[in-house]
Amino acid sequence: MAIRYKWLLLLVVLELISLLADYLIKKASLQPGLSGWKALLMGGIVYGSTALGWFYMMRSYKLFTIGALHSVGVIALSVLLSLIVFKEKMSMGEFVGLGLGLASIVLLLRFQE
Repeated sequence: MAIRYKWLLLLVVLELISLLADYLIKKASLQPGLSGWKALLMGGIVYGSTALGWFYMMRSYKLFTIGALHSVGVIALSVLLSLIVFKEKMSMGEFVGLGLGLASIVLLLRFQE
């Protein structure tokens, strides 16, 4: 079953929400000691808020299909967040790995039932 546009939009929204949670948790991790606990707690709450969206996605699609799409999508968005906001560096191997992950999504969507 091909991913329909409304479900693809929901998947992108879930990825963006997960990215917000990643941002909050990363910000918390940069604080000394446990002073970032509020951002850590908010990150956990934001992650948890995606459960309802996943519930609806899983009613219509295979877990491995949406799981793979979500995983690679979040990885790609996390790379952007990492490079732009946190000024982190990536190695060539990491770029190659990201490219292979994106290629896997193209194959997954091309040959899904």
